[in-house]
Amino acid sequence: MKLFSKFVFLIIVSNMLWACNNKVDINSDYRDIAIVYGLLDPSEKQHFIKLTKAFQADGNVYIAASDGTISQYDPKDIKMWIDEYSNGNFIRTISLDTVLVINKDSGAFYHPNQIVYATPLNTILNANNEYRLQIENKSTGKTINGQTNIIHDFNVNKPNSNQKYVGLTSSLPQTVEWSSAVNGLLYQLNIRFFYTEVDGNGNKSVHHVELPFGTEKSNSTLGGEKMVLEFYGETFYQNMAAKVSLPSAGMKRYADSLYYIFTVADENFSIYMDLNKPSTGIVSERPSYTNIENGIGIFAGRYNKKRTFLGLSPSSIDTLISGQYTNQLGFVKYIAP
Repeated sequence: MKLFSKFVFLIIVSNMLWACNNKVDINSDYRDIAIVYGLLDPSEKQHFIKLTKAFQADGNVYIAASDGTISQYDPKDIKMWIDEYSNGNFIRTISLDTVLVINKDSGAFYHPNQIVYATPLNTILNANNEYRLQIENKSTGKTINGQTNIIHDFNVNKPNSNQKYVGLTSSLPQTVEWSSAVNGLLYQLNIRFFYTEVDGNGNKSVHHVELPFGTEKSNSTLGGEKMVLEFYGETFYQNMAAKVSLPSAGMKRYADSLYYIFTVADENFSIYMDLNKPSTGIVSERPSYTNIENGIGIFAGRYNKKRTFLGLSPSSIDTLISGQYTNQLGFVKYIAP
């Protein structure tokens, strides 16, 4: 692990500055810096690593950032694999190959096509083992490394597994309880709510919305710790009002199923996210974090656990239809044909 600081320098300029040469070249000699982002999640069957490089350009950096040719390595120059170890003993090598992502959302960087590196389909990870990422740039001979452990599965104790519907109309807080996972540190709960839209012409389409409900951090990564998160049902309807657009003329919406999704980050990923949160204080410069050798970025563990429900309780659907926050969203009761 490496933790390094960015410093903000205050330059005091004297009245004699007018006599100095004010032409400054901010571009020093270019240095190849690999940027790696990869999360190993045993709940997934294929795993992806994003590899780019720092770029340097004259002129508008936003225009430069939108050009993938200056940020991506030539895949022919890159060899990437993950070595698996158990108690220090080598188990196997997992080779990664390039995959073209064609639907990357727009942003400051190049899109919609991006190259990522992927393991073969149905690559199963062993939660008891360690995984070491190896990247070799064949044109320069440079090697980039990272390593991570895997987050174990864990139990969700409340709501219990027999509960089929979620009630969100009580004035009391909803309580979610689980046991912490081995190697897990930071836990985020989202509710993924599915609904069906029927437009004015009778065309059906299924949609979902992801609603955040807070985070909790365990005291250690040893596992088995009792974790509790509480939220008010009213928050669900407030989030729905913020995330779901108003319906078009003649549109009807029907509530479907929903998931509780627990996303767990290991210690490295938790530190990385903490240090990359938007700044709320006066000082905006904070330490940057990386656990990549001969590069920067993050190679860490993540785990997603899903608790499924058939849907909202009848009273909760009534509130969705006519409640103060969501009565304009076009939800109606489903009547079987």
